[in-house]
Amino acid sequence: MGPAYGASTRQDGGMTPLARIVAGPDGAPALVLLHGITGSAVSLAEAIDHWAGRGYRVVAVDARGHGLSPRWEPTQLERAGEVLVEDLIAVLEDLATGSRGRAALGLSTPPAPVVIGHSMGAATAMVAAERR
Repeated sequence: MGPAYGASTRQDGGMTPLARIVAGPDGAPALVLLHGITGSAVSLAEAIDHWAGRGYRVVAVDARGHGLSPRWEPTQLERAGEVLVEDLIAVLEDLATGSRGRAALGLSTPPAPVVIGHSMGAATAMVAAERR
């Protein structure tokens, strides 16, 4: 397993790629896995293998400042929690865009992804859910 780049987020007017591991069949119901503080997508390897092996599309994201994702910009540190939520919403929008593309091609589209977070990832997921 290795990180693949593709998710993006709109911060400070620019696009910042976030590292992520994607496993499982394309078009399958998606699970977005979020690690805790000091972790990375790699720390979720067992969960990725478990759920991908059961037919789910698993997207495990390296949060900003973790793993292979970009480091924090000094201007973002004051609002770090907010930036993490914005990053997650951008990843979810990226997945929705892929689903719309499948629909345009006449392919079946999976249901909205389920977000599963550990510690910091769970807090990020709860705030993002409140906003969406």
